[in-house]
Amino acid sequence: MRLRWLGIVAVVALMLSGCAVRFVYNQLDWLVPWYLDDYMQLEGPQKTLFKQRLDTYLAWHRKEQLPLYADFLDQVAGRAEKGMSHDDIAHIQARTEQLAQVMIDRLKPDMMELFAMANDEQVASLFHKFEEDNAKYLKENVKVSPGKQRRQRQQEVINYTERWTGSLDEKQRKLIADWSKRFELMQQEVFDTRLLWQQEFKRILALRADRPAYEQAFTQLLDNPGFGQSDELKRKLAVNQALLVDLYLELEQSLSKDQRASMVKKLKDYAKDFRELSKQPQ
Repeated sequence: MRLRWLGIVAVVALMLSGCAVRFVYNQLDWLVPWYLDDYMQLEGPQKTLFKQRLDTYLAWHRKEQLPLYADFLDQVAGRAEKGMSHDDIAHIQARTEQLAQVMIDRLKPDMMELFAMANDEQVASLFHKFEEDNAKYLKENVKVSPGKQRRQRQQEVINYTERWTGSLDEKQRKLIADWSKRFELMQQEVFDTRLLWQQEFKRILALRADRPAYEQAFTQLLDNPGFGQSDELKRKLAVNQALLVDLYLELEQSLSKDQRASMVKKLKDYAKDFRELSKQPQ
């Protein structure tokens, strides 16, 4: 968990297709504050600061990051047309993580400044919302049978894949079903890590009056995406990452001509949308 509301800039754009990308991206100046309000309602100077920093961030993201997204997706489309290798898929995942990390790094100063201005009531409200989210996550992902957890992971992969390729056939769905049987369940470990992260974040916010200590601790937390992960979780993450790369390679090699064409077209459409958005004024 890394302050998920700040990821909406990328998440919304990447989850939609066609003209919807351009429409939603151009609404982020009000969508992001609306989403944030569900966690911590800003007051007076906080709203002013947040609006100023958000406008600056979106201008930077539009001008500097969207062209990189467009180039990356065009490259992926080129590889997809020819057929991808195991290394291609691993490279795509690594590059995606790199682009996401650039956003996190760019947001660090703004995040620290915003939370430094939070009062005790706002912090309490934020963690109350975290507790509600935790209860929902526990109910829906942890306190369910292993069979249901595997079906959930299976459906997630099906939904993600079909977003790019269109409907999967029975053989392809079986590949995913077989993968889900090998997937190492880790929802409890993920939940435990989530709680540890939140506890550390709460400790850091309590340091707000001591700005140097606060900024040092905040930076250390954001620079450590594996904070709170047990050795067992790290092992499971590594195993599942390798399994997922193998699965995507099998799926990629099983694509029909129409499925491949659909994937390539969507990748190129995204690239076109991002490139056109990057040229529009803020």
